[in-house]
Amino acid sequence: MITRKILTLTLLTVTLTLNASIPRDLRNTTRQQSNSITNRVATILFNRGIEEHKAHELSQAIINTNEEVFSMMLENFADTCAIDKESIYQELSKIALSKKSADFTSYAFLVKLSRLIKSTYLEASELKKIEAVAMKNQIVYKAFV
Repeated sequence: MITRKILTLTLLTVTLTLNASIPRDLRNTTRQQSNSITNRVATILFNRGIEEHKAHELSQAIINTNEEVFSMMLENFADTCAIDKESIYQELSKIALSKKSADFTSYAFLVKLSRLIKSTYLEASELKKIEAVAMKNQIVYKAFV
């Protein structure tokens, strides 16, 4: 329990330190990428037959925080768990259709999303990675929101 608190504090400190040193161009790239997340989900919904303006409404409703933070958390999940972003977008479009939000800080949500994408049971090593991602995403969320 103590090591978990130390790890959380360390990650928070690193996140706050790196945020100040991130170049403005990188922030703009993240902003453009985050905008493409909602656009990509909206495009998937539109291709499924949803009207364009409704598809954009639904795609924006799944994001429970600002788009930059959402983009960082999605990127963290995709990279750590070696999951194709297109598969994540497909699942996010399904979540949008059910009018729910995507909570990348929630361990349960990340496990469910991984299970849906991989269509198999997750091994203990994968669950540990997902737990680490959830912790990192919680720190990112608290640091930037």
